[in-house]
Amino acid sequence: MKYFLYSLVSIFAITAISCQSFSAKKANKKSCSVSKETTIENSRLDSATNFKQYSYFIGHNIASDIKNKGSIDSLDLKYFHLAFNDVYYNDTNRLSTERSQEILKHLTDSMRERQIEAQAEQFLPNKISGKEFFSTLKSNDSIKFTPSGLAYKINRVGYGAFPKESDNVSVFYEGKLIDGTIFDSSYGNQKPVQLNLSGVIEGWTEGLQLISEGGEIELYIPEYLAYGIQGKAPKIEPYSSLIFKIELVQVQSAHRGHNHGPGAGHHH
Repeated sequence: MKYFLYSLVSIFAITAISCQSFSAKKANKKSCSVSKETTIENSRLDSATNFKQYSYFIGHNIASDIKNKGSIDSLDLKYFHLAFNDVYYNDTNRLSTERSQEILKHLTDSMRERQIEAQAEQFLPNKISGKEFFSTLKSNDSIKFTPSGLAYKINRVGYGAFPKESDNVSVFYEGKLIDGTIFDSSYGNQKPVQLNLSGVIEGWTEGLQLISEGGEIELYIPEYLAYGIQGKAPKIEPYSSLIFKIELVQVQSAHRGHNHGPGAGHHH
Protein backbone atom coordinates (compact mmCIF):
# COMPACT_ATOMS: atom_id res chain seq x y z
CA MET A 1 0.00 0.00 0.00
CA LYS A 2 2.85 2.41 0.74
CA TYR A 3 4.02 2.11 -2.88
CA PHE A 4 0.57 2.94 -4.15
CA LEU A 5 0.26 5.98 -1.91
CA TYR A 6 3.74 7.02 -2.95
CA SER A 7 2.61 6.87 -6.56
CA LEU A 8 -0.42 9.03 -5.85
CA VAL A 9 1.62 11.53 -3.87
CA SER A 10 4.17 11.59 -6.67
CA ILE A 11 1.47 12.36 -9.22
CA PHE A 12 0.29 15.34 -7.22
CA ALA A 13 3.82 16.40 -6.36
CA ILE A 14 4.78 16.64 -10.03
CA THR A 15 2.31 19.49 -10.43
CA ALA A 16 4.93 21.64 -8.74
CA ILE A 17 7.30 21.07 -11.68
CA SER A 18 6.90 22.52 -15.17
CA CYS A 19 8.67 21.89 -18.46
CA GLN A 20 10.30 25.29 -18.06
CA SER A 21 12.66 26.55 -15.38
CA PHE A 22 11.43 27.25 -11.85
CA SER A 23 12.20 30.91 -12.31
CA ALA A 24 10.08 31.21 -15.43
CA LYS A 25 6.81 33.10 -15.10
CA LYS A 26 3.58 31.15 -15.34
CA ALA A 27 2.40 33.44 -18.08
CA ASN A 28 5.08 32.07 -20.36
CA LYS A 29 3.38 28.80 -21.28
CA LYS A 30 5.91 26.89 -23.36
CA SER A 31 4.92 23.55 -24.80
CA CYS A 32 6.02 20.49 -22.85
CA SER A 33 6.17 18.31 -25.93
CA VAL A 34 9.52 16.95 -27.10
CA SER A 35 10.47 14.66 -29.95
CA LYS A 36 11.49 11.04 -29.51
CA GLU A 37 14.98 11.94 -30.68
CA THR A 38 15.53 14.50 -27.92
CA THR A 39 18.74 13.75 -26.01
CA ILE A 40 19.02 14.82 -22.40
CA GLU A 41 22.00 12.76 -21.26
CA ASN A 42 24.93 14.95 -20.22
CA SER A 43 28.06 14.11 -18.26
CA ARG A 44 28.08 17.42 -16.39
CA LEU A 45 25.45 17.46 -13.69
CA ASP A 46 26.10 21.13 -13.01
CA SER A 47 25.47 22.12 -16.62
CA ALA A 48 22.52 24.00 -18.02
CA THR A 49 20.91 20.72 -19.06
CA ASN A 50 20.88 19.43 -15.49
CA PHE A 51 17.36 20.78 -14.92
CA LYS A 52 16.12 18.87 -17.97
CA GLN A 53 17.73 15.69 -16.68
CA TYR A 54 16.25 16.27 -13.25
CA SER A 55 12.78 16.83 -14.71
CA TYR A 56 13.05 13.74 -16.89
CA PHE A 57 14.30 11.65 -13.99
CA ILE A 58 11.32 12.64 -11.81
CA GLY A 59 8.84 12.00 -14.62
CA HIS A 60 10.38 8.67 -15.54
CA ASN A 61 10.35 7.43 -11.95
CA ILE A 62 6.74 8.42 -11.40
CA ALA A 63 5.62 6.72 -14.61
CA SER A 64 7.68 3.61 -13.84
CA ASP A 65 6.30 3.40 -10.32
CA ILE A 66 2.72 3.64 -11.52
CA LYS A 67 3.29 1.07 -14.27
CA ASN A 68 5.34 -1.45 -12.30
CA LYS A 69 3.24 -1.38 -9.14
CA GLY A 70 0.02 -1.73 -11.07
CA SER A 71 -1.43 1.27 -9.24
CA ILE A 72 -3.58 2.35 -12.16
CA ASP A 73 -4.82 0.22 -15.05
CA SER A 74 -4.58 3.04 -17.55
CA LEU A 75 -3.85 6.73 -17.50
CA ASP A 76 -5.23 9.19 -20.05
CA LEU A 77 -2.29 11.52 -20.64
CA LYS A 78 -4.58 14.17 -22.09
CA TYR A 79 -6.38 14.59 -18.79
CA PHE A 80 -3.20 14.09 -16.81
CA HIS A 81 -1.69 17.08 -18.64
CA LEU A 82 -4.96 18.99 -18.25
CA ALA A 83 -4.80 18.55 -14.48
CA PHE A 84 -1.15 19.54 -14.49
CA ASN A 85 -1.90 22.76 -16.35
CA ASP A 86 -4.94 23.51 -14.17
CA VAL A 87 -2.81 23.35 -11.04
CA TYR A 88 0.33 25.01 -12.33
CA TYR A 89 -1.14 27.77 -14.45
CA ASN A 90 -4.68 28.32 -13.18
CA ASP A 91 -4.65 26.99 -9.61
CA THR A 92 -8.00 25.30 -10.22
CA ASN A 93 -9.53 21.85 -9.78
CA ARG A 94 -12.31 20.58 -12.03
CA LEU A 95 -13.20 17.88 -9.50
CA SER A 96 -15.08 18.60 -6.30
CA THR A 97 -13.50 17.65 -2.98
CA GLU A 98 -16.11 14.94 -2.54
CA ARG A 99 -15.46 13.45 -5.97
CA SER A 100 -11.68 13.56 -5.42
CA GLN A 101 -12.12 11.63 -2.18
CA GLU A 102 -14.28 9.04 -3.94
CA ILE A 103 -11.63 8.54 -6.62
CA LEU A 104 -8.85 8.23 -4.06
CA LYS A 105 -10.87 5.63 -2.14
CA HIS A 106 -11.55 3.68 -5.32
CA LEU A 107 -7.86 3.66 -6.28
CA THR A 108 -6.85 2.65 -2.76
CA ASP A 109 -9.40 -0.19 -2.68
CA SER A 110 -8.31 -1.40 -6.11
CA MET A 111 -4.67 -1.50 -5.07
CA ARG A 112 -5.56 -3.35 -1.87
CA GLU A 113 -7.41 -5.99 -3.90
CA ARG A 114 -4.39 -6.41 -6.18
CA GLN A 115 -2.13 -6.87 -3.18
CA ILE A 116 -4.46 -9.46 -1.68
CA GLU A 117 -4.51 -11.39 -4.96
CA ALA A 118 -0.70 -11.31 -5.19
CA GLN A 119 -0.36 -12.34 -1.56
CA ALA A 120 -2.81 -15.19 -2.03
CA GLU A 121 -0.64 -16.63 -4.78
CA GLN A 122 2.61 -16.14 -2.86
CA PHE A 123 1.45 -17.94 0.28
CA LEU A 124 -0.70 -20.60 -1.37
CA PRO A 125 1.77 -23.33 -0.24
CA ASN A 126 0.79 -22.56 3.38
CA LYS A 127 -2.84 -23.31 2.57
CA ILE A 128 -1.91 -26.54 0.81
CA SER A 129 0.32 -27.76 3.66
CA GLY A 130 -2.45 -26.89 6.12
CA LYS A 131 -4.96 -29.06 4.28
CA GLU A 132 -2.49 -31.93 4.22
CA PHE A 133 -1.88 -31.51 7.96
CA PHE A 134 -5.60 -31.69 8.77
CA SER A 135 -5.97 -34.76 6.59
CA THR A 136 -3.46 -36.56 8.81
CA LEU A 137 -5.33 -35.47 11.95
CA LYS A 138 -8.46 -37.30 10.81
CA SER A 139 -6.69 -40.60 11.33
CA ASN A 140 -6.01 -39.74 14.99
CA ASP A 141 -8.83 -41.14 17.14
CA SER A 142 -8.01 -38.81 20.04
CA ILE A 143 -8.70 -35.71 17.95
CA LYS A 144 -12.24 -34.60 17.17
CA PHE A 145 -13.62 -32.13 14.62
CA THR A 146 -16.40 -29.56 14.80
CA PRO A 147 -18.61 -28.76 11.78
CA SER A 148 -16.52 -25.63 11.13
CA GLY A 149 -13.37 -27.68 10.59
CA LEU A 150 -11.79 -26.91 13.97
CA ALA A 151 -9.91 -29.91 15.37
CA TYR A 152 -9.40 -30.34 19.10
CA LYS A 153 -8.26 -32.63 21.88
CA ILE A 154 -9.54 -32.08 25.42
CA ASN A 155 -6.90 -32.90 28.03
CA ARG A 156 -9.11 -31.75 30.94
CA VAL A 157 -12.75 -30.74 30.71
CA GLY A 158 -12.49 -28.63 33.87
CA TYR A 159 -14.63 -28.25 36.94
CA GLY A 160 -16.19 -24.78 36.77
CA ALA A 161 -18.21 -22.51 34.50
CA PHE A 162 -18.18 -22.85 30.72
CA PRO A 163 -17.52 -19.53 28.93
CA LYS A 164 -19.90 -17.92 26.46
CA GLU A 165 -18.83 -16.00 23.37
CA SER A 166 -19.35 -12.65 25.10
CA ASP A 167 -17.37 -13.60 28.22
CA ASN A 168 -13.91 -12.59 29.31
CA VAL A 169 -11.51 -15.34 30.25
CA SER A 170 -8.09 -15.75 31.85
CA VAL A 171 -5.82 -18.25 30.12
CA PHE A 172 -2.34 -19.62 29.79
CA TYR A 173 -1.46 -20.66 26.25
CA GLU A 174 1.21 -21.79 23.84
CA GLY A 175 0.96 -21.27 20.09
CA LYS A 176 2.79 -23.28 17.43
CA LEU A 177 2.93 -23.50 13.67
CA ILE A 178 2.11 -26.88 12.18
CA ASP A 179 5.84 -27.56 11.77
CA GLY A 180 6.19 -27.35 15.56
CA THR A 181 7.72 -23.86 15.72
CA ILE A 182 6.57 -22.04 18.87
CA PHE A 183 5.64 -18.46 17.98
CA ASP A 184 4.12 -17.35 21.29
CA SER A 185 3.65 -18.56 24.87
CA SER A 186 2.32 -17.10 28.10
CA TYR A 187 3.44 -19.96 30.34
CA GLY A 188 6.48 -18.00 31.42
CA ASN A 189 4.28 -15.26 32.87
CA GLN A 190 3.24 -15.18 36.51
CA LYS A 191 -0.31 -14.17 35.66
CA PRO A 192 -2.66 -15.54 32.99
CA VAL A 193 -3.66 -13.48 29.98
CA GLN A 194 -7.09 -11.83 30.04
CA LEU A 195 -9.14 -11.54 26.86
CA ASN A 196 -12.67 -11.43 25.52
CA LEU A 197 -13.83 -14.37 23.43
CA SER A 198 -15.62 -12.10 20.97
CA GLY A 199 -12.38 -10.33 20.04
CA VAL A 200 -10.09 -13.24 19.21
CA ILE A 201 -9.66 -15.52 16.21
CA GLU A 202 -12.65 -17.73 15.48
CA GLY A 203 -10.81 -20.91 16.40
CA TRP A 204 -10.26 -19.59 19.92
CA THR A 205 -13.83 -18.36 20.28
CA GLU A 206 -15.25 -21.74 19.33
CA GLY A 207 -12.66 -23.93 21.00
CA LEU A 208 -12.60 -22.36 24.44
CA GLN A 209 -16.34 -22.87 24.81
CA LEU A 210 -15.69 -26.63 24.77
CA ILE A 211 -14.05 -26.61 28.22
CA SER A 212 -14.76 -25.03 31.60
CA GLU A 213 -12.65 -23.36 34.28
CA GLY A 214 -9.66 -25.52 35.10
CA GLY A 215 -9.82 -27.26 31.74
CA GLU A 216 -7.09 -27.65 29.14
CA ILE A 217 -7.53 -28.08 25.40
CA GLU A 218 -5.39 -28.46 22.31
CA LEU A 219 -6.76 -26.60 19.31
CA TYR A 220 -5.77 -27.34 15.72
CA ILE A 221 -7.01 -24.28 13.87
CA PRO A 222 -7.29 -24.15 10.06
CA GLU A 223 -6.13 -20.91 8.48
CA TYR A 224 -9.64 -19.67 7.75
CA LEU A 225 -10.45 -19.83 11.50
CA ALA A 226 -7.12 -18.16 12.36
CA TYR A 227 -5.60 -15.12 10.63
CA GLY A 228 -6.41 -16.18 7.08
CA ILE A 229 -4.90 -14.20 4.25
CA GLN A 230 -3.79 -11.39 6.58
CA GLY A 231 -1.51 -13.47 8.77
CA LYS A 232 0.04 -11.78 11.77
CA ALA A 233 3.52 -10.45 11.09
CA PRO A 234 6.24 -11.21 11.70
CA LYS A 235 5.79 -14.80 12.89
CA ILE A 236 2.52 -15.95 11.34
CA GLU A 237 2.41 -15.93 7.55
CA PRO A 238 -0.85 -15.65 5.58
CA TYR A 239 -2.82 -18.89 5.28
CA SER A 240 -1.05 -20.43 8.29
CA SER A 241 -2.87 -23.14 10.22
CA LEU A 242 -2.07 -22.98 13.94
CA ILE A 243 -1.86 -25.21 17.01
CA PHE A 244 -2.65 -23.93 20.50
CA LYS A 245 -2.52 -25.53 23.92
CA ILE A 246 -4.76 -23.47 26.19
CA GLU A 247 -5.51 -23.72 29.90
CA LEU A 248 -8.71 -21.95 30.93
CA VAL A 249 -8.02 -20.46 34.36
CA GLN A 250 -11.13 -18.38 34.93
CA VAL A 251 -14.32 -17.13 33.30
CA GLN A 252 -14.91 -13.48 34.11
CA SER A 253 -17.45 -10.72 33.76
CA ALA A 254 -17.69 -9.40 30.21
CA HIS A 255 -16.73 -5.90 31.41
CA ARG A 256 -13.12 -6.59 32.37
CA GLY A 257 -11.37 -8.24 29.41
CA HIS A 258 -8.24 -6.78 27.83
CA ASN A 259 -7.63 -8.94 24.74
CA HIS A 260 -3.91 -9.44 25.18
CA GLY A 261 -3.93 -12.97 23.78
CA PRO A 262 -2.46 -14.05 20.45
CA GLY A 263 -5.86 -14.04 18.85
CA ALA A 264 -6.64 -10.46 19.85
CA GLY A 265 -7.26 -8.00 17.07
CA HIS A 266 -8.56 -10.50 14.51
CA HIS A 267 -11.60 -8.36 13.82
CA HIS A 268 -9.67 -5.12 13.46
